[in-house]
Amino acid sequence: MGKNKRVPLVAKPTKRRRIIELGKDALIVALTCSALFLAWRTPLATQLRGWMDPPTRTVAAAERQPREAVTPYGVTARNGLGLYGAVYDEEQVRRTFEQFSPLLGEGFATAGEPERISRRQWQELLERPGIYCVFQGAPPLSALSAWIGEEGTAPEGRAQSLLLAWDGAQVKLCWRNAEGYYLCPTAVAYEGHMDSILGEFNPNGVALAYTLAQTDRAYASVDPDVLVPMTAPRPKGYAVSSPDLVGDQEALGQLLAALGFQSGVGSTYEAGGGLAINENGDRLRIGGDGTVTFHAGEELRYPVAYQGEGATGEEAAMAAWTLLERAAAPWKGETLYVLTGVEEVAAGWKITFHGRLNGIPLRVGAEGWCASFTVRGGAVSDFTLSLRSYEPTEETLLIPGQRLAAAAMNAPFHQDSGKKLTLCYSEGAGAFLTAGWTAEE
Repeated sequence: MGKNKRVPLVAKPTKRRRIIELGKDALIVALTCSALFLAWRTPLATQLRGWMDPPTRTVAAAERQPREAVTPYGVTARNGLGLYGAVYDEEQVRRTFEQFSPLLGEGFATAGEPERISRRQWQELLERPGIYCVFQGAPPLSALSAWIGEEGTAPEGRAQSLLLAWDGAQVKLCWRNAEGYYLCPTAVAYEGHMDSILGEFNPNGVALAYTLAQTDRAYASVDPDVLVPMTAPRPKGYAVSSPDLVGDQEALGQLLAALGFQSGVGSTYEAGGGLAINENGDRLRIGGDGTVTFHAGEELRYPVAYQGEGATGEEAAMAAWTLLERAAAPWKGETLYVLTGVEEVAAGWKITFHGRLNGIPLRVGAEGWCASFTVRGGAVSDFTLSLRSYEPTEETLLIPGQRLAAAAMNAPFHQDSGKKLTLCYSEGAGAFLTAGWTAEE
C-alpha cells in the first residue's frame, strides 16, 4: 500500500529538436492556408460564396468606371477663336473627352426641367461657346450621366449627340435624338470655369456639314450636324478572325470559365454544327463563327444589382457590359465596346453594344452590333455575342474623301437626303476588314 508508482522517464527534447519541430508545424500551417486559399479562388468556390452570401439589391461599385463605353467618336470645342474638333481618332477623342467629362457630369447633375426646342435654336447653340459630342447609336442619358462618373438624376431620354453650350446668360445641356432636340438649364459656371477649359483649344479646320453646305452643294444632302475633318481619315488595316471555340479546347474552356459554366468542356455536345451545353436549365450554344447565345432557365445565373423595386436601364446595361467584357477579354484586343442602345421591352430591357477600332465605328453582321442582351426579372435572361479578333496590319486603307461621298448622296439616283454620313469598318467575305462611308438614318 505504501509503494509509489514510478513515473516513466521521458527524454527532454533538445533545443535543436524543438526548432525543427516548430519549423515543421509552421510549414504545415502555411501549406494548409495556401491550399485553402487556392480552393477558395476556384469557380466552384466562387459559386458557393454566392450561395452563402446572396447578392444584395444595391448597385455594386464597378472595378473601373465604364466611361470608355460611352465615349463619343467625334467631339468639338468652340470658343471665341473658332471650332476645334476630333473625329475618327481614338487617342485624340479620348484626351479631349476626358477634359470635358467633369463639365458634362456637372451639367447632368444640375440639369433642370427639359424642354423641346427647334432646329434653329439647336443650331444657334451649336454656334455658341460649348462642347459637342457625337455617339454611336443613342445611349440613354442616365447611362451617360452615371458612367461619366457623376451622381445625380439625369433627364429622361436618349442622345445621338450631346451639346453643352453657353447662350450668353446660362450654360445649357442639350441633346438630339430621332424625336427631336431638347434643352435643360444647368448650374455650370461659364466665366472662370467652362471658358478656361474651352480656351485650351485652337481651331483645327474641323467643320459641321451645315456650315460647309452654305458654300458647297456637295454637302446639301448630308445630315447638317455631321462632323467633317479638314484632312481625310486614313484608317488602319485589320485582319479579322473568329476564335475557334469548337475545335480549340483551351479557348472553349476560357469562355465557359468566364461565363461561369462549372460543368466544363467535357459536358458540351455537338449541335447544329456547333456545340451546346445545358446546366441547371440554362442553355448555351456556341457556333463555329464565334457566335455565342444564351437562354436562362429558372435560376438567376447573372443577377443585376439594383436599387428599388426593379432594375433601371442603366443598371441593366452595367450588368450586360460587365458580362461582355469578361466573356470577350481573351479575344477583344483593340476593340472598344460602346453602349449604343437601351430599349425597354416587356418586363425588362434590351441592351446593345457596338464595336469601335482606332476611333472608327465597327459594324458586325447584318444588325451591326457586337453583343445584344435581354434583362428580365432582375437577371440577364438572354444574350448573343459575336466574338471576334482584329489584328492590325501594316496596311493603310484608301477611302474616298468625305466630300466625294457626300456628293454621291446628292446624285439624282440616290434618295439619301438628310442621312448621317459615317466612316465605318465592316466585315466582308475575306479575312480583312473593309472601310468606307455609310449613310445611316
